Amino acid sequence: MGQALGVKTQGTSMVSLQLKDGRLLQARYIPDGGLGYTPWPGNFAMARYLDTHKDELKLSERHVIELGSGACSVSGLMAGIHCKKVELTDRLEVLEEIDAAIGFAFQGMSPMPNCSAKVLDWADLEFTETAFTPGKADTLMMSDVVYFPMLKNPLVHTLLFLCNANTEVLWANCDRYPSYVPDMEDFLQLIREFFDISELEERPQQGLGGPNEVIGGRVCIRSLRLSSDPAKVAAAKEELEMAKIGGPVESWKWP
Repeated sequence: MGQALGVKTQGTSMVSLQLKDGRLLQARYIPDGGLGYTPWPGNFAMARYLDTHKDELKLSERHVIELGSGACSVSGLMAGIHCKKVELTDRLEVLEEIDAAIGFAFQGMSPMPNCSAKVLDWADLEFTETAFTPGKADTLMMSDVVYFPMLKNPLVHTLLFLCNANTEVLWANCDRYPSYVPDMEDFLQLIREFFDISELEERPQQGLGGPNEVIGGRVCIRSLRLSSDPAKVAAAKEELEMAKIGGPVESWKWP
């Protein structure tokens, strides 16, 4: 859902999503809490896609790291139910809320899903290098991460570090939000320099089950893999090396 931004407010609401096997996945969120504290349609689209295609995707064999989980990741929690191991990640200040979401969603489940919360700040590649190993997770997952333009380069650098030739990135994103239209083509143009992209599913936002659906809006789910094209491999290596030289983004000012 993008790195968590916004202000926490008093009071919570709840969303529910029924799995194909009849179980109910529930998550609490903070209305008007801002990006990362409210579930967006892309998050629901990804959750439904995982539940529908769990056998085809062989989720039970997958180790997943979700980027920008936010405080109420329906997709991350769905992955927790179906996957071998799942790590929901975001900035340090959101970790307590992620832990609470995991505990709330999985209360009473036996066996308990192998799902945990971990710090991963796109703006601090140096820290990410100490906490994560490239290729250790065979799947990266992210939803509604293309929002603020200032996040696109740090996100791409994080992907380049975490991926190897065998890593699949599952990405769901809305084409519009209630008060904002992201520049999807700009981000796609950037990642095409390093990744091969395939479109897995496109569907309307309406009917997905979230509180922020936009009439006429759509969600697209894509699969990304590092390109094997020698020129793109060299470009990815150079981009990542330049990002490491740059160090943490100390001047980042969050809205």
